[in-house]
Amino acid sequence: MADLTQRVAAKIDEMRPYLERSGGSCELVDVQDGIARVKVSLTRPGASRLVVSLQLKSGIERALRNDIPELAGVEAINLPPYAGKGWDQAP
Repeated sequence: MADLTQRVAAKIDEMRPYLERSGGSCELVDVQDGIARVKVSLTRPGASRLVVSLQLKSGIERALRNDIPELAGVEAINLPPYAGKGWDQAP
C-alpha cells in the first residue's frame, strides 16, 4: 500500500498550486484499504463553508480517481457526511 500512498501524495502535491489559487488546501492523512483519508480546508472566508468544502473534496476525489484508478475513494476526515449539530461543531 506504500506505493499507492506515495502516488496519492504525489498527485495531491501536483494539485496543491491549483488548490491554493482556488482558496483550498488538502493534506493526506493516510491510505487505508484503498481509501485516501484527507483533511480539506478553505483558506478564504465564504458564506457556505460546508458546501464549498464538500465541493473541494469532490473535486479532489475526482482528480485522484481519474489518475489512480485502483483508489477506491477519498474520505475527508474533517467533513462528516452529515451532522445534526453542524459540520464544524463537536458531537
